[in-house]
Amino acid sequence: MDRPLTAFEKIPQADPRQPLTREQLERGGGQVISPGRWANAVLRVFQHDGEQWVVKDFRSRSSVVRNTIGRLLIRREWRALRRLDGLAGVPAAALRIDAHALAYRFIPGTPLDRVVEERKGPEFFLAFERLLGEVHARGIVHLDVRNGRNVLITEAGRPALIDFQSHLGTAHLPGALRRWMERFDMAGVYKHWERLHPQSLGETRIALLAGMNRWRRLWPFRGYLGMRPSAPDSRKSDPGPR
Repeated sequence: MDRPLTAFEKIPQADPRQPLTREQLERGGGQVISPGRWANAVLRVFQHDGEQWVVKDFRSRSSVVRNTIGRLLIRREWRALRRLDGLAGVPAAALRIDAHALAYRFIPGTPLDRVVEERKGPEFFLAFERLLGEVHARGIVHLDVRNGRNVLITEAGRPALIDFQSHLGTAHLPGALRRWMERFDMAGVYKHWERLHPQSLGETRIALLAGMNRWRRLWPFRGYLGMRPSAPDSRKSDPGPR
């Protein structure tokens, strides 16, 4: 007999009103913002019903890639985004278009590594720290926070976190391991904080960052499939007015 789903595993169902369909994608339109590598999704921004949507699509990849890596990553990221649904600062209204593509609402903003330094004060990083803590509270570690292209500063000056492709669910991890993974994740926030506003970081955060940097030398993965990404989740090029 199957075990009952835990609270973290009970994923809300997507809105039955499908904002984007495969037929609409195949008709074209939208702006390609990252063509990706051979094992990456193609990323587009679509305008639909007065809203902008980011679409990740593996359909154009080889049959082997789209039916193995593609299916796995689309399903995993969709489940993560549905688990985080309603949390301000992560992509909203995520849906699976089909087995090879997902969509979510576009977040207007600028990647952290492109914003002028004057806009990255301690208030931003405190909010960023809180946002990641809320993600952790829902049983998710992001695992690619160090990549400044996965962190946006919105038009309101708030942090947003995108690209949950590398995430890990922590609901069933032993407590000690879960806390270690969360500290490892949070060190990504402190890496950006130390680089851009070191005087406000504080001794406790500096110590955590130093400790995680020592562990990081043993971390086997570097970006997607062990490779540095060629482009951010949805910001290789500007999709239009922000």
